[in-house]
Amino acid sequence: MLLALNVSAQEITGQELLNRAIAFHNPSGNWNTAKIDLIIDMETPGNSARRSQMTIDNKNSSFYLKMLNSGSLYEYWVDKNDSTELLYNFMAPDSLQVDTLNLTKERALRWRDYYTYLYGLPMKLKDPGTQVDPTVQRTQFMNQEVLALKVTYDAAVGEDIWYFYFNPETFAMVGYRFYHDEAANDGEYIVLEGMEIQNGLRIPKNRIWYTNADNRLLGTDYLIEMKVNR
Repeated sequence: MLLALNVSAQEITGQELLNRAIAFHNPSGNWNTAKIDLIIDMETPGNSARRSQMTIDNKNSSFYLKMLNSGSLYEYWVDKNDSTELLYNFMAPDSLQVDTLNLTKERALRWRDYYTYLYGLPMKLKDPGTQVDPTVQRTQFMNQEVLALKVTYDAAVGEDIWYFYFNPETFAMVGYRFYHDEAANDGEYIVLEGMEIQNGLRIPKNRIWYTNADNRLLGTDYLIEMKVNR
């Protein structure tokens, strides 16, 4: 739940909050050169878990994703030039599979952007095109006091409105939410649980997704394993 609290003066700016949050999650400054291997189980109500294994190689600007879904194996590679390779059950997909399963270059790029963004937060909020609101709000998120950072994006990057929530003492990220249309209260919010700590990176462990409108559970991403090479 989100409940705004009135504050008489701002004690910290948006960029200062972001810098402190990054200092907590990336204290050694390793994110931009780290190679990170992740195994993630995604569970949604009424469905079996979907396992994904990926490599985010920031030093070489490459990405690999292997996903097991409904007994089929999907693999995606993206290199630093945005060139892609896709396999379906260890073979290049035929034209019918490309169309019916959406095995396209655009799909591979979306997966890369999705995972590098979510697992690169809050560091990814320094990317070009990110607009950090200078005003920080003291608020409540999931019954705890937090500092809220509002973020929007240049039109060429994205149109959603994001709010990121940080512990006011440690500056650890505890959750975030996004809206397509804030007045309509659409979009989703994500609660973070636990922390995986390796080689100078603190990555939130589990992500629980809910709808903004009715607090309906959408699913949970469980970080099963993480390996960080500097």
